[in-house]
Amino acid sequence: MTSKDNPKDRYVPLDENLATLLHAHMREFPPIEITLPWLEKDGEPVTVRLMFTTRERKALNKNYFNSLWKAALEAIGAIKAANDKPTGKGRRWEPCRDKMMHALRHLFASEAINEGVDVYTLADLLGHEDPSFTLRRYVHRVTGAVNKARKAIGKRYRLAA
Repeated sequence: MTSKDNPKDRYVPLDENLATLLHAHMREFPPIEITLPWLEKDGEPVTVRLMFTTRERKALNKNYFNSLWKAALEAIGAIKAANDKPTGKGRRWEPCRDKMMHALRHLFASEAINEGVDVYTLADLLGHEDPSFTLRRYVHRVTGAVNKARKAIGKRYRLAA
């Protein structure tokens, strides 16, 4: 769902269990307030509360975060290193744009559809005006979908009989 103040802001509804985990994280690592230019490099400063920070309690730098993310992808065998340097000391990885953070939006979309979220609600959650765009660009085939459709059709047929 989008904010009326800024249509680029996103709000994701959380279930009680996930909200509990997030509150526990916030008790252990209280959010910090930070004021930075918003939307563009020299834009109007905006103060926000950050729930995820560096160990020094500062805003995460995208380059630092990306190196941690790529090291994690390497650790699980999803990508390979392109050199032998240690992480944070010039280590490089094979191209992996399709596995970076934006890929989580695609995963979220596919999982939401798999769990029964209708495409109109999903489009709203992702900030898309056109649900057909959401289907074309974000939703991917889900393993077992044909079997799930078979069961749904069988259930409806049994209810009608």
